[in-house]
Amino acid sequence: MASLIMMVVFIAGVILLLALQPRTGFATTGMKMRRAIPAPWSLSEFLKERPNRWKVNQFYFFSEENVRSLGHRFVGRLDGAILHHEKTPILDLVIEYKFPLKHLPKQANPEDVFQSGLYALALLESGISCSSTRLVTVYCLQDKAKRCLDKKSTKECWRCSGGKTYVTRFKPKNVLRKLGRLDEVWYNGKRPRPTQEQRNCRVCPYSKDRCNYSLV
Repeated sequence: MASLIMMVVFIAGVILLLALQPRTGFATTGMKMRRAIPAPWSLSEFLKERPNRWKVNQFYFFSEENVRSLGHRFVGRLDGAILHHEKTPILDLVIEYKFPLKHLPKQANPEDVFQSGLYALALLESGISCSSTRLVTVYCLQDKAKRCLDKKSTKECWRCSGGKTYVTRFKPKNVLRKLGRLDEVWYNGKRPRPTQEQRNCRVCPYSKDRCNYSLV
């Protein structure tokens, strides 16, 4: 019995040690966000840096970086991303901030997750490993967000009591499937399907003009 107890304690200790190592895959999203330091380079510079310039097991936070997909012809500007480097640059998190006025969603809005997925897809095309990438959508009430800005903090929003954070695994096939449907409209002349969803109209570039496809 004593040997069995010792074995259980030993196994529990090993699991705990593994959980504390960020390279094992047990590292949580929150831990990565807490441990990340502002990157001393731009994202493009990070990809060109020599490996001996990076600190081992260090997560780097990149803010307001432009990304471009040559294969799918889109550009964007991500709010935040956390990367580290092993044998190749690894994208841990893509962080998207949204600032509702009064109400926080009970789950991440699909269009917000898709937006983050597009950024991850563009980074995947650049040679970054995205096998363990998570898409983090942070919803923070506007008055709380203002306090974050007053503190000049890049991390307070995801910690604030007035916000909610949702984490989704990046699945390139899902993003490509949705992107393919959009490409049929933008580039191949397919007529869009009418919608009754106001949020679909808000993200549409034609929403400012008269649209014959809205049922709202």
